[in-house]
Amino acid sequence: MTKRSLWILPLAAMLALSGCSSSGGDDAASSAPSSQPSQQQEPKSGKTLSADQVKNVVTKLVGDDSSAQILDNEVMKPQLEQAKSMSGASGIKPEKCAKEQEKYSVTDLTGTVAASATVQGDATGKVIQIFSITDDATRTKISEALKLPNIDGCETITVSVSGQDVNADRQILKLDSTANQSLTMATQMKVGADQHLNSVAVQALEGNNFVLVTFSSGTVEAPLLAGEAMQLADQAFEEIKELQ
Repeated sequence: MTKRSLWILPLAAMLALSGCSSSGGDDAASSAPSSQPSQQQEPKSGKTLSADQVKNVVTKLVGDDSSAQILDNEVMKPQLEQAKSMSGASGIKPEKCAKEQEKYSVTDLTGTVAASATVQGDATGKVIQIFSITDDATRTKISEALKLPNIDGCETITVSVSGQDVNADRQILKLDSTANQSLTMATQMKVGADQHLNSVAVQALEGNNFVLVTFSSGTVEAPLLAGEAMQLADQAFEEIKELQ
């Protein structure tokens, strides 16, 4: 299994909040401190955006990077429809960790207006996803998933990827976010005898807008990835606020 093929994992894991790549506090879940929302006086990015607005935010975040692949709401919708029937804990061992993840998973994001961008660099890959929420039920589920208290006893798990078992070490990272709620996770997957893939996912929610930024690299360490990912997530909310 190559590092490049593993870079797509965070995109799939995004559909199961608090999964193998969650944002805001831990690689697959968040710790009590990091899972607690950062409180804001007034949500300033609460309104639901249109499909064009969501796409424009994603486009601004990737800038002039020629390697960026952008998916608009029309393309995302059927993918989200297909993903909503997925199990948030599929292929995860041990069983107790799978059950905990299932409890804090959200696989149905069809109640959103969405856009995504994937940038594949030589050393680092990143996925930026913006979901503007259209119904209260979806927002509530996301908010609850971001409250995952800890991953005690499940810091190390096994994930089935394309029929292969991949060992993953997870850690909750404490990072400040400008959003009302955030969760940051760092995961290290063993992809070869002496090779590891570092992945950091930042999930953040404010008002009716949910942002997921995932960075993955085989050479860059998690702390650096986390800082860059959080900066990008905060930038996303700044762009969203400009549209309110």
